[in-house]
Amino acid sequence: MKNMIVRTLVTLSLSAVLSPVALLAQSKINATIPFDFTIGAKSFAAGDYSVKLVSEYVILVQSIKDGTGVMTMVQPGEKTHRPDGTPVLVFNRYGDTYFLARVSGDDRGWRLHTSAAEKEMVARSSLPKPVIVAAALHSK
Repeated sequence: MKNMIVRTLVTLSLSAVLSPVALLAQSKINATIPFDFTIGAKSFAAGDYSVKLVSEYVILVQSIKDGTGVMTMVQPGEKTHRPDGTPVLVFNRYGDTYFLARVSGDDRGWRLHTSAAEKEMVARSSLPKPVIVAAALHSK
């Protein structure tokens, strides 16, 4: 009886911890990004990209065309949806340079860490201008 109670508690605890990650990983966001952009130290050309939550604090941004991509750390952040509920990607723009800053999907939002390259841009220029790119949410 005692073993059964312990197993039940462990199962419930693991379910409570892992379920949100499993639910979030079930869908990905696809977006056409009309400008070149940077994530961390990696630059990407304009094009079609997918964004998928790999774990609670890591997302994968990947080119649909050639599969190149990057995994990056994220923090929970505010969700930003268009009025019609469409998920969005938010970029910080400095002149003609764009950095991915936030991602919103389903019912949650994530904030990317500010890279060294973006910190340099902040030091050399004024405040960033946010640019929102609408995305489409797709199930696996």
